[in-house]
Amino acid sequence: MSQQGINPKQIKSYNDTALLYLLSAEGKLSRKAISAKLGLTAAAVSKITKRLIDSDKIEELGVSEQDSDRVGRKEVLLSLKSADKFSLCITAELDTVTYSLCDVGGKLIKSIAYDFFDECELIVEKAKEFLATCEKEKERIIGIGLCVVGSVKKDAFGVWDNENLVAMLESELGLPVAIQNNVKAYALAELIYGDVTDAPSVLFFKWGSGIGSAVAASGKLLLDSDYSLTEIGHYIVDPAGEHCRCGRYGCLETIASARKLTLETGGLSLEEIVASEDERVIHLLDQKIDIVALALTNTATILNAHQIVLFGKMFENSRIVEKLARQCARYNNNFKRNKITRGDLSDKSAYIGAAAVSAQQFFFSEQQ
Repeated sequence: MSQQGINPKQIKSYNDTALLYLLSAEGKLSRKAISAKLGLTAAAVSKITKRLIDSDKIEELGVSEQDSDRVGRKEVLLSLKSADKFSLCITAELDTVTYSLCDVGGKLIKSIAYDFFDECELIVEKAKEFLATCEKEKERIIGIGLCVVGSVKKDAFGVWDNENLVAMLESELGLPVAIQNNVKAYALAELIYGDVTDAPSVLFFKWGSGIGSAVAASGKLLLDSDYSLTEIGHYIVDPAGEHCRCGRYGCLETIASARKLTLETGGLSLEEIVASEDERVIHLLDQKIDIVALALTNTATILNAHQIVLFGKMFENSRIVEKLARQCARYNNNFKRNKITRGDLSDKSAYIGAAAVSAQQFFFSEQQ
């Protein structure tokens, strides 16, 4: 990031955030190692670390084992002070709403899930009930991470009245709220807590009760202003298809979502569908995989994605991951298996995105 034209306050905020993210990724580092990795002087790192220690965001762990017997000045290790700061996480899917308590390092403390509901009053009431079970951590909750289906904009399609919901949560619970689309939130979590490579561009693809996507470039999440750039779930694949919640017809989500697959197999669970030896069910699943592979390959080609990260209910089964990867390679032989992987945090998708959104806004970034 170029710092040309940035005022001193912005540079300070940027350097603080960069150091916090570095410690999040590395776990623990000495000031000397931080200086080398961030390209900052020892004096600058000393000022930054003192500021972050004073603000209770990082702590000294003591001398490393390697340095304990060394003669001369020993390097003290630093780490995030994340285990005593928490986020209330609310994650919406098309079939569930999950409330979780996580620390800012992404560790789950407790969680409860409900069948989906869309009334703002009920969402807030359940949040208050859940918060009441977190009495021990309540005073150390830094904010609420809210992950929604669809756009966060008031005038765009979605399933909640987001603007009203944010205001109600802040008023009723007395905590600030950070809101993000659930797919983009998961992508952010992979960047903060996961092991996404330094690929120039990464396409995150979710296949579950809904279908969605997000893109990261050079380690930063792209937040397209009109929401449509990477919304694979709402690419039209059959103009004569069903009416979609976005207002269009024949979107990929209406044809290939896990919900649609369950309906077309007479209510079979995903596990039953994958294990089925019924030729009709096998053919139907393969058909959905092929449709998704074509849309995914076209999108990845247009975006010049160097890596594809998969997550969502459909990818809980390794056979589906393998079949999809083979189909993508069939449509574009540049997409080899090592470019298409299941996300490291897939098993945590019910809460990790909301944890990342809250941590980014209320811990890693300096509040103005």
